[in-house]
Amino acid sequence: MRLLLVTPQMYPGGAERDMLNLAAGLVSRGHDVCLAAAPGPLSPEAARTGARIVDCPAHARTPIGLARFGRRLTRLVLDFDPELVHSQAVLPAWAIRRALGRRLPLLATIHNLQRRSSYPLAAVLLRASIDRAVFASAYERRLFSYWGFPQSRARVIHSGLPEPPEPVQFSPDLETENMAPFTYLFAARIDGRKGHRGLLRGLAALTTPPDFRVLIAGDGPRRRSLERLSRRLGLGEHLRWLGFRRDVPALLRSVDALVLPSLRESLPLSIREAFAAGLPAVAAAVGGVPELITPGVNGLLIERGDSAELVRVMRWLARRPATAREMGKRARRLFEERWTRDRYLDDMERLYGEMITRHDPA
Repeated sequence: MRLLLVTPQMYPGGAERDMLNLAAGLVSRGHDVCLAAAPGPLSPEAARTGARIVDCPAHARTPIGLARFGRRLTRLVLDFDPELVHSQAVLPAWAIRRALGRRLPLLATIHNLQRRSSYPLAAVLLRASIDRAVFASAYERRLFSYWGFPQSRARVIHSGLPEPPEPVQFSPDLETENMAPFTYLFAARIDGRKGHRGLLRGLAALTTPPDFRVLIAGDGPRRRSLERLSRRLGLGEHLRWLGFRRDVPALLRSVDALVLPSLRESLPLSIREAFAAGLPAVAAAVGGVPELITPGVNGLLIERGDSAELVRVMRWLARRPATAREMGKRARRLFEERWTRDRYLDDMERLYGEMITRHDPA
């Protein structure tokens, strides 16, 4: 199949990484894949997928920007001649339909929206634009269904992952002797929605030192202010800020558990990556997270925004490393059953084939 994949920008987020993983998997199966996006920090990873990479202003938000994107995409379609277009977001999908009409089948994958207030309009745009929607979680499908997107055109497909790479060797500054041996990784964009501040406040409120350390991987607009807060709270012995990392799957192979106290989520990539590495996860029960974690089986859930419960649960697990290892083994088995890249590619190939076969351009 000749497939045109569109994602807004090569920014280091879970949705973008999912699209790169999909592109690489499709290429490995012999499909002709073109990936269109505005350039960004993940552009080097995109180049390694084997897909044809085209700079395209798919991150546009203004009417002029969307019109420019539509014209660029029209030229790309004439050049590449795809059988199907697969968009990673709502606005690009709407602009694609306006630019191309109904000449090609159009699929959109929806992860989550930044604002709850955006769902009514997003559902209207999707309903008017696309042939089918893939939702990253049942939670997202329910929200769009509530606002009128037809269930007959909706499907939930959990994206899968390749096998994780070998563990990394930490630099000497991360091997501080007075740090606790049980280590959590907190890998997420630092933008105010992932619960970083709550974790810092919870750690600062402890009356005795924690039995664990936390490595924080990621970047974003709140990073500097949260690093300053961490220093003011005196958390330097228990936290390490790693900055933006391209090796999160390898980092996961080097720690004991994942922590993700998000305030909003759909189906977090970092939890699936943790399961692939054989690790349990401690996470807030928001969005599609309960679709991934069964408490006491492959991880533990906390209430959204409850920093005291967060550190209490983290301490409980850190004091029971054997329990954490057993949860990690079960997480790995569930990954092999549900979230491998081969299973994901099988599902997507079937959907692409159905859409191409049934498409009526009239």
